[in-house]
Amino acid sequence: MSKNVSAFSTQSKIPLLKGFIESNKTLITTLFLIFITILVYFPILSHKFQMHWDDQWVVVNAYTEDGLTKINLWAILTEFYNGQYAPANQLSYTLLYSAFGYNPFWFHLLGLVIHVSNVVLVYLFIKKLLNLSKSFTPESVTRIAFLTAIIMAVHPFLVESVAWLSASKILIYSFFYLIAIHIYLSYLVSRKTVHYLLVVLFFILSFAGKEQAVTLPVCLLLIDYALKRDFRNKKLWLEKLPLFIIAFIFGYITLLSQSADKAGLLSEAPHYPFYQNIIFASYSVTEYLVKCLIPIKLSYLYVFPNAIGREVPVRFWIYPAMLLIICVSFWGFWKKHWIFFGIAFFIVHLGVVLHIIPISRFAIVADRYVYIASIGIFFLMAYLVDKALGNIKYRTLTITLSFLYVFSIGIYAHQHSKIWHDSDMLKQELKELLKKRNEFQKHNPNK
Repeated sequence: MSKNVSAFSTQSKIPLLKGFIESNKTLITTLFLIFITILVYFPILSHKFQMHWDDQWVVVNAYTEDGLTKINLWAILTEFYNGQYAPANQLSYTLLYSAFGYNPFWFHLLGLVIHVSNVVLVYLFIKKLLNLSKSFTPESVTRIAFLTAIIMAVHPFLVESVAWLSASKILIYSFFYLIAIHIYLSYLVSRKTVHYLLVVLFFILSFAGKEQAVTLPVCLLLIDYALKRDFRNKKLWLEKLPLFIIAFIFGYITLLSQSADKAGLLSEAPHYPFYQNIIFASYSVTEYLVKCLIPIKLSYLYVFPNAIGREVPVRFWIYPAMLLIICVSFWGFWKKHWIFFGIAFFIVHLGVVLHIIPISRFAIVADRYVYIASIGIFFLMAYLVDKALGNIKYRTLTITLSFLYVFSIGIYAHQHSKIWHDSDMLKQELKELLKKRNEFQKHNPNK
């Protein structure tokens, strides 16, 4: 009898022991991700305001300086400002100014804290998603989640979003967006109304950070696909209907905010013709994808190749054809369940900045717009590395190459963050880049 009791006692402790070990692994991994992210980005804490590159009006303005009065708070919530509507972002500036004045350290510190938080949220999101899918071993779940998050933590393509204060909208919207996704995963398990309502709340908060949040309902459908929910089930669509209605309202508010500045779809401002928008979208997708994989020739400004009313340079016509050929030729690869999830996650979150719908932008590509979308590509990279690790023959090579890749892009991101120290340093970097390109074109006129 005593032996049976002892055996039962031992067996009952095993799940508790496993849970303790797993929670400790998660904690250690989280602390490591925080440490690495800070190690890469600590130079930004000494940066100044970009007083010749948007901070002079985005950050330094009357809404920031008027403080936490009822009149100012109402103005922040209800007014459009220079074609933008981002009350949560503006409120963060107002709070920081009220506490510390125009001390750039605290503004940059908040940006770093939010980026660190987003990295951790991505790690936990991927881990939670893959566990719910029941398609991976615990080891694979941990590896894929960690690799996705560590690449996001150190990737130089995301530096602009963290180092440039005027891009803090990206960080804030992403923070609330990722929380909404986490709560949605909890809703799928619990089916509790409170979880659904919290998804709606954080959706609203995310849009209050930046308009790119309108993609959330489509993102949730993509998560449904990843978890193999039945799309013939009416409940699946009914639970998304309120979110799509909210997204439509948010989209309309965005167009109104842009038209108030005489720009965007609802304004009478001249637009590029639709066929050129398709060419620009194809080029942009290609650029975002390539720079996610190999972050080269990063810049704070990527101008359109032609003015409105002018023809697109011939070389840009290759991009729609190239994308079509790649999609058709490798369709067998793209349609694999988790490959499709990663690619679709990338495309969905770029959709509103690909110029298919005329928007108030003067840059054809912007590093900051890829912040959330890049998670799809980073996930794919992590997924493929995990697959490669399953082959014992190439395991050492895979580990070595993965380490070198993460280490090299981390060094690049650390150095790249320094060019955002102030406007003079930032624009000097662009001048040097343009000088090199002009010299190249001078000696290679046919390229």
